[in-house]
Amino acid sequence: MAFDPSVPQQQAQAPAGTLLFPEGSSANTLNVLHSGTVRYLTEVPGGRKLELFKLNGANLTPGSVALFTSGRYPFHLQAEEACVISTYAMNRDTISKSVGSRVSLGLMVARTLLREITELFKKSNQIRKITSEIEKVNDNLSILYYQFNPSVFPDIKPGSPIPEVSADVVDPVMRLCRENLKLFFDNGGILPDRPSPQFLEEEHESQLTRLYPEEIDFQDGEFNFIRKLVMQDPKILNVLFTADPSMLAYVCSKLANVLDQISGILKTCLTDLDEAFRIFFIGENSLVEKFYLILDITSSGYGTAPAEFVIPVLGAFAGKIEKYKNGHQTLFGVPVANISPNTQAFQSKAVTLAKKMEETAPKVQAPVTSSATAGVDVDAIRKELDNSASVIIQFSGLGAEQIKEFSALMVKVKSLKNPLDPEGDNRKVRRTLGRHYWDMYQECFTKYMNSNRNVPKPVELMLKYGYFDETLVDDSQIAFMYTQKDPANFTSNVPISLGTEWLEKVFKREVPTSLDEMGQNFFEKVKLENRNIVIKKESDIPPELDNPDTRLKFEFASLYEANVRLTSGSPATHFPILTKFHSQMAIDKSYVSKKILEEVVHELMAVDYSIFHREVIYNNNELGITKEFIQKCVIPDFILVPSIGTKVMMWQDLSIHRGAGSKESPGRIVLPIFAQGDLKTMVADALAAFRWELTKSILGAEWNNVGNPSITADYTDYIQFFKKNKDLSMEIKEKLASDFKRFRNDRDIFANDYQLWMKYEADGVQRLNKVVRGIFYRHIPFSKQVRDKVAKTPAFAEIHNRFINIRNRKYTEIENRYKKYLNALGSLPDPLRENLEFFRV
Repeated sequence: MAFDPSVPQQQAQAPAGTLLFPEGSSANTLNVLHSGTVRYLTEVPGGRKLELFKLNGANLTPGSVALFTSGRYPFHLQAEEACVISTYAMNRDTISKSVGSRVSLGLMVARTLLREITELFKKSNQIRKITSEIEKVNDNLSILYYQFNPSVFPDIKPGSPIPEVSADVVDPVMRLCRENLKLFFDNGGILPDRPSPQFLEEEHESQLTRLYPEEIDFQDGEFNFIRKLVMQDPKILNVLFTADPSMLAYVCSKLANVLDQISGILKTCLTDLDEAFRIFFIGENSLVEKFYLILDITSSGYGTAPAEFVIPVLGAFAGKIEKYKNGHQTLFGVPVANISPNTQAFQSKAVTLAKKMEETAPKVQAPVTSSATAGVDVDAIRKELDNSASVIIQFSGLGAEQIKEFSALMVKVKSLKNPLDPEGDNRKVRRTLGRHYWDMYQECFTKYMNSNRNVPKPVELMLKYGYFDETLVDDSQIAFMYTQKDPANFTSNVPISLGTEWLEKVFKREVPTSLDEMGQNFFEKVKLENRNIVIKKESDIPPELDNPDTRLKFEFASLYEANVRLTSGSPATHFPILTKFHSQMAIDKSYVSKKILEEVVHELMAVDYSIFHREVIYNNNELGITKEFIQKCVIPDFILVPSIGTKVMMWQDLSIHRGAGSKESPGRIVLPIFAQGDLKTMVADALAAFRWELTKSILGAEWNNVGNPSITADYTDYIQFFKKNKDLSMEIKEKLASDFKRFRNDRDIFANDYQLWMKYEADGVQRLNKVVRGIFYRHIPFSKQVRDKVAKTPAFAEIHNRFINIRNRKYTEIENRYKKYLNALGSLPDPLRENLEFFRV
């Protein structure tokens, strides 16, 4: 009997290629596949059909999801090979009763839905991964397009305010470029001194406020339970569901709803992929077309940027084209449609020129534009540091087996054209190398401590900068690291430590250990790993488990290693050993000295004077002072770890989270010793996170209670109800709805607005909406000098007057209450005097 989808049939034959059920058509039957293979396809703009996955075998019910959800097939179902199918009249009203009354049928439906979910989720993740990579490359190319061809953007100048993108810009690539350049420069991005193919691989999430997730974030605990249940022994399930048929009906309904959700996610992923491809190399307005013109101009000798920078980047760009074409073919079994007209010509020319340049490039390292090598005998330094890797390995005393594996991997890494390449097995190699590297680092540091810091020069450079092998770094890097001398006795009200200094403080128990990535402290970790020992408080931990060495080991694993990775800003290409491929800026320009960091912190405090203040209780029994709430400034510890990157991490808002003195304990902020971006912007981003988390810790459960006004409560209320806010126009609401999607959470949205507050609003340039400006002026007031300046502008006049009135009332109230604490000379204890000054306007 030939297959006819319009009528119920038994054992119908469907030849290979038969379209069984079109996408979007009504589902009026439950379909049982007895044999054969069914293809699941979806239709995309242009009428093309893309294959998602295939199911083959017997006792499957393809398309049954439609009977539980919308009543229409979410995909095309096509016979890949000859199929035998039976169809039974069914609809949304009868399906639940049918699967509940026949356990074997219900289990068949449930297991088919589970297979469809698994395959669809797998395909969605594959699409999401390639989409994220293309989006990242598109964003990075959009920045390089400006650097290689700045004349196209006459109104954009780094360091100057960049205008909003006009609605008149209809070219999608030019719009992307302008949007990204605005975000990049506003958030502290710095154009690379030496653009290289490595720039295409970097993640500029913090500068571009974009996310590049490689996997779908789908969390459903109930689904996970049902998935495990459905996979149990059929005999057990038969007894269970026969006793209560409604359970099986619910299981099928739940699985269908999950499949429906995943289908929606997949459709979104396909839309995102289509947009990423369109920007990259589809149609006449693509990045390929834009860079093809740059390639032509550069090859003719009239380019703005030097050919030695442009050609290698475009050679890498051409390699990406081939990779993404192959990726599409692998994913969907069909080639990319409507590729830009000059794609093939661009690929051929870029690859040829890049190869020619590589072959003719001088074997001797070209001099780098950097003051680091001026007056320095680099050859003498290299001679002294010759065979550094061997010196470090021998000094560390690493085991023979580890040395063997490490050495073999180092040889492999050094043979790569770019050891930071995220492709293939490179990530795995870097991870394994990193594990051995940190073992060596810990051993070297221990010996550094025991030898009173008297260690070989390569070891000293390793501990401070992450240096390891002289052949992996360029002349400017090696000259700078060797000659850089920091002041021996640096004093400041901002506590700043080099990584080695911080580890020494932990070793000597001058500071408590940090939290690990799971939020556990040293005590909790030891207690968890030693459940056979009764440990109720920290003093109960036996000495063999709590000593300088165990604390140091915990600190390495919890704060040090994690932040060397995180401060790089690019986990996909992270490698703890410093190489010449890491830096897009001259190393002397990116070095973060204690003095430079101190100046940056003071500059930020000069604008946001209350950034490090928190409310604590002051008691002084001698003076009869009990439970006075005061504002106290506690500046966090700033730690410079041996890393090179674009991210400053707010690791802890408090160093002690429970017990006496916890709210007065300093937080911890970790920075890369080489910052590949505007340091002030990077630190401001971390301080925004610090202010947010500190407020939550101080207020506890009240942190989001609008009845107890705070920056976290008022700002989360604004985000949650902005669509109903009468003070926001419809245009602003639409823009906010779009902008909020770029961020992971409320804190990240706040941090973005905080950057605008500090960088622009403090200068009287309006970049925030009226509602956020009011919230910030109340909870994050500017210093008096800044307030006096902005108060003269119309946007601030009203909220400034309101702020002054509230502060004056508060000041008068405190001043009157403190009169009883005045001594014979008419002075107050310092904490009360400082608190009174805090509220003076």
